[in-house]
Amino acid sequence: MPDKFNLYDVYEQNLNFLFGAGASYGFLPTLSLNISNDEGGAHTFETLAKELDKERIDHLYTLLFMHYFKQCIYTGLPRLPKVPYPPHRVEVLKEYRIFLKTLSIVLENQNRNDKKCNLYTTNYDSCFEISADILISEESISCVFNDGSSGFQQRKFHTKNFNNRVVQKGVFDKHAEYIPQVNILHPHGSVYWQKVGEEISVDYGNTPYNIVFDEEQNRLISEFEEIVNDKNKTIQDLILFGENQFEDWGVLRSDEFWNKYNQIPIVNPTKWKFHETVFEEAYYQILRHLSFELERPNSVLITFGFSFADEHILHLVQRSLSNPSLTVYISCYNDREKNEMKKKFKGYANVKYITIDDNLTFARFNKRVFTLKKDGE
Repeated sequence: MPDKFNLYDVYEQNLNFLFGAGASYGFLPTLSLNISNDEGGAHTFETLAKELDKERIDHLYTLLFMHYFKQCIYTGLPRLPKVPYPPHRVEVLKEYRIFLKTLSIVLENQNRNDKKCNLYTTNYDSCFEISADILISEESISCVFNDGSSGFQQRKFHTKNFNNRVVQKGVFDKHAEYIPQVNILHPHGSVYWQKVGEEISVDYGNTPYNIVFDEEQNRLISEFEEIVNDKNKTIQDLILFGENQFEDWGVLRSDEFWNKYNQIPIVNPTKWKFHETVFEEAYYQILRHLSFELERPNSVLITFGFSFADEHILHLVQRSLSNPSLTVYISCYNDREKNEMKKKFKGYANVKYITIDDNLTFARFNKRVFTLKKDGE
């Protein structure tokens, strides 16, 4: 019998959310590949990267990250002037807005001294920030969105800013009440962060992380992508491709690429590796923030589109489950994913698994799970 989730049962508790790539499916490509692994299944970006790294096939490893930058990071970088989003991205942002609208209603109905939640997202896109901006400009919701930054012409990030609250007071100070607040935290870093001195600046308009590939680099990336997107290919086909192209690897200019790529303040899908102490400190402060929130009484963590492939976050959540008043609701795309999650959280009674009688997309999550409409409405 599947676990039941009812928003009315949890809305007054300390709400926390953990979002992964599944929520942004259609906005940016996922880390899935088609190239076959030794078990007959398909490699993910992470598993292929680990394999190439283990075998020390450096040129293919570099090509994989060039592909990753081009497909998964580049299209999400901030740019001015802004251009209209294509229809498939508009649909994704629509679901983010639906989620935030429901969440704002929930917070508005919490105790007057609470009205706060935390959204942790490992995605490098700014779907939450873009959607919040649209809702605020439309005056669709009355809510404060806090990304941990403060300032005017140059906004500086610090996790202590997530403790700030906005209070609305009456004209004659006869009453005061917290405005609902959503904290947005990026435990894998953000392409909108930049190092300025020993501080982090947040800029949603421009980016210094734009890497441009020339014609020869793009040719090699395209040929590489044809192989990793073919289910009939294996890593041996990649190795053969590498041997046939051996004379061309100089055009990759690997050192130049890695020098630029390593400046991007994000956690790679393969492993945690930090190139700037100021970013490393921010990452760990955000994880510490998550840990503290999950230790609080009557806490709830709701995940969506998150695979728990990140062992840092997996172990953090597992440790936090010793809090008897914490309940973790894991949204599972299908029964296969549910079974995988049950293996990771075996023995934890306060973990619940959310499934429906169909694949649990973000749209179905908003319509059938995270909704204030009761059954039959």
